[in-house]
Amino acid sequence: MCGRFALDQTTDALVAEFLAQTNRFPDWFPRWNIAPTTTIPVVVTTESGERLIGPARWSLVPSWSRELTPKYPTFNARSETAAEKPTFRGSVQSHRCIVPISAYYEWTAVGGSKAPHAMYRPDQPVVGLAGLYSWWTNPASGELLATATILTRDSAGILAPIHDRMPIAVEPDDHDRWLDPSHTEGAPLIAEVSERAAANANHWDHYEVAPLRGDGPDLLERKEGP
Repeated sequence: MCGRFALDQTTDALVAEFLAQTNRFPDWFPRWNIAPTTTIPVVVTTESGERLIGPARWSLVPSWSRELTPKYPTFNARSETAAEKPTFRGSVQSHRCIVPISAYYEWTAVGGSKAPHAMYRPDQPVVGLAGLYSWWTNPASGELLATATILTRDSAGILAPIHDRMPIAVEPDDHDRWLDPSHTEGAPLIAEVSERAAANANHWDHYEVAPLRGDGPDLLERKEGP
């Protein structure tokens, strides 16, 4: 799964990285302890073909929901069933996004406790994760809010011993297809991107970090000693 991550880039840097034309989230600042419901930068391509960096609440809320907070977690979506689930299936066809990260955290059992590990790609300072987004309208105010989720799959390669699920990374040469809203065959595209992520799982690496407290670049430092 992916329940906490770091993004140490500005949105100006993300505009350059993902070849976007517009930055709609200039107020974003780097963070290293990002939790669900945080407003995060996402990359989308609009129906007019404009690629942009914009803000989205990390936990997808379908457009038909009357509540901002669903009764179940929606910060991750299982890639195997997203196209079938009422919460996500509307976004699978044409509301796909990329969630940029520098690293994500996963916990594994060590003795009688759980130790956090930083999971990262040494070859990619910024990784684009496969996401879905949805526009939710506040029934009280009429305000529109963008919300997003990260797609996951069974873990593979070096990531498998840490956790049984992993986020799906979209390789850079798949960004255009993934973000293209005219590509409406979402389920086969998810399956294809998922298989490629599994094949590239050994491009990731990880190391143990100290317990996550606060929010700063020190959270990504390798833990030394016991």
